[in-house]
Order: sequence, then structure tokens, then C-alpha cells
Amino acid sequence: MKRMLCLFLLVWLTAPVAFAEEASLSIRFVYDGVPPKPKRLVFRGVPLIVQDEKLLVDQQTKGIRNIVVRLYTGRGGSEVDVPPHEGVRQKLLVRNGRFDPHVLLTQKGDSLEIDNQGRLMHNVALNFFANTASIQLLKPGESFSLELEQPEPVPIPVDCNINPWMRGFVVVVDHPYIAVSDSDGRLKIEGLPVGQELVFRVHHEVGRIDQVTIEGQEVQWRRARFSVSLDPGENDLGDILVSPESFSN
Repeated sequence: MKRMLCLFLLVWLTAPVAFAEEASLSIRFVYDGVPPKPKRLVFRGVPLIVQDEKLLVDQQTKGIRNIVVRLYTGRGGSEVDVPPHEGVRQKLLVRNGRFDPHVLLTQKGDSLEIDNQGRLMHNVALNFFANTASIQLLKPGESFSLELEQPEPVPIPVDCNINPWMRGFVVVVDHPYIAVSDSDGRLKIEGLPVGQELVFRVHHEVGRIDQVTIEGQEVQWRRARFSVSLDPGENDLGDILVSPESFSN
């Protein structure tokens, strides 16, 4: 009897563990036209050394940078189980006349540290909707931190009241299902659930991406949202063409 019990325990302990199936979603956003040329910012008629980051398009591949795609969990959105999240410190650097990165992705429970690594003084302003708004004067080498206690409905601008050409964005969500496109227009969201329709929201600072072309067919993304049901493993939507009319400067 003891031998049988030991054998049963051995089989049970060494049996493969069944994990919930997960999916990933890949997208590449492509500018459907002649890519706009990179340009420098101009302040009071004077060209600056800082690049205008409002609309960045790769000149060869036409990939669009800094498009944010997040799982939409608001009214009419997706209901998913969110894995536990231990807050981490997210860092936004102030240097070379810009905020780095231009778009910072964070999650509820994280702390945000803004660090002035430049040679000038900056007055950094974050006008949150759900979290406590903040304005901090930072001398060179100084930093400050704040807690991100609530998700935000949209990307939050980060501005400098001394150098008004400076602007970045902080995105705060209550789940890990979010990504921002790279210099080639690519992004990937991992760990998504399968077997249900998921709703995603698309953001860009000067674009309203609600009319796109997929595999030669015009598709309307009402309110800049789209729905998709994912298979286990890799799911690639391919190239999403976005017309120049979707962007305003």
C-alpha cells in the first residue's frame, strides 16, 4: 500500500503542469503616403537642435513611431483577469531639450521619477485626470518622484513651463496589456487571454486613427478602437496602413 501511494505521489509531482493558454498580438503601423521629412522645432522664429517628435515616420520603411495600443477595459470594453503587479520605479529623463522616452508606459501602482540630467532648469508639469497633478521646478541634477495610484483614461502630457517646446507623454493603465510602436512602426503585446473578443484602443498625439487599410480593404476603427479574438501563440495583424489625413499638425 505504501509503495502504491509513493508511486502515485511521484507521478503527480512529475506530471506536466497545465498553464492557461496565452496569446501575443503584433502590429506594424505604416504611413500610407510620402513620409514627412524630419524637422527641427522652431521657437520664436529660431530653429532649435531638438527634433519635432509629433509625427515620426521612417523614411525608408514608412513605419510610424509612438502609436500606443492598449487593451480597452472601459465601458463596452474587455473584461479580463489582471495578474498581480508589484509596482516598479519608472524613470523619465529630462535631457537634450526633450523628455526621454517621448512616450513612457506605466502601470497603476508604479512610481514615476523625473530626473533632470540636462544643464538647464525645468519646470515640469503633469496635468493628470485621476492622479494628483504636479508641477515641480527642477535644477540640473535634481529629480522628484510621485506615485501612480490610478489609471488614466488617455496619455497624459508632460510639459516644461520654462521651455514650452518640450512635451512628452505618460500612459498609466491598470493592466500589462499595452505597447508603443518603435521606429519601424512595430509593437507587440504579450500575455493576452485567448478564446474571447478583446477590444483595443489606439492613441497618437496628433492623429486620430479610426480609418485604416488592412490587406487592401478600408476598415473603420470607431472611436479609435478595434476588436479581435486571438488564437494561442503568435497573432500578427500585419501592416496597418494609416492615411496622412489621419494626422494633424
